Amino acid sequence: MICCVIWDFNGTLIDDVQTAVCSVNDTLHKCGLPLTDVEQYRRNMDMPITRYYEKHFDLERVTFDFLSKEYHQGYERYRHLITCGKGAFETVRELHSRGVRQCVVSSFEQGKLLALLDEFGFLPYLDGVCGAEDDICESKVQRGSRWIKAQGIDPKTALVVGDLSHDRELAQAIGSECFLFSGGHQDKERLLECGCKVIDDLREVLEYEKKHQG
Repeated sequence: MICCVIWDFNGTLIDDVQTAVCSVNDTLHKCGLPLTDVEQYRRNMDMPITRYYEKHFDLERVTFDFLSKEYHQGYERYRHLITCGKGAFETVRELHSRGVRQCVVSSFEQGKLLALLDEFGFLPYLDGVCGAEDDICESKVQRGSRWIKAQGIDPKTALVVGDLSHDRELAQAIGSECFLFSGGHQDKERLLECGCKVIDDLREVLEYEKKHQG
């Protein structure tokens, strides 16, 4: 039985991959380094985010604080490129109508997270929003674990849905099933290595929930 879905945000509920790539390219250009593209970006993406940056930048010469500031400024410049994730809104709305509790657990800063959730119409269908305290892309594991425990939800009835191998770490920490979405920030080949179910459309969550009703 599935009583709760814990959603990732960036790359899952919203498609902001092109926004991210454009922002990274602005910083690469400023540093006189070769630009990246969506395919390479998705292949190299990793968490913690420093693992991604070290594939493009010399972190002994360029500070993480600089890279983080540049990224978030660029993200705002290219925010207009963001679209809703494939099947995301329909899925969140339908799960709500079925009585399934839903929470977003994200590395995105809380204020920015709430603003985008509101912009894309998700907020009325959510029971919780757990963003970060700042723009440092920290682990989501503690916040996700804390929320599900505070809500008294049996982890075995929860499903974690995200687009990064890091989301599997959250699911493992909670003790829940995990679906990884292939349309986000990490390529499908990398996701398949995680051993989780990989989905190409978020509406597959609806089919899974229907099969696992009490």
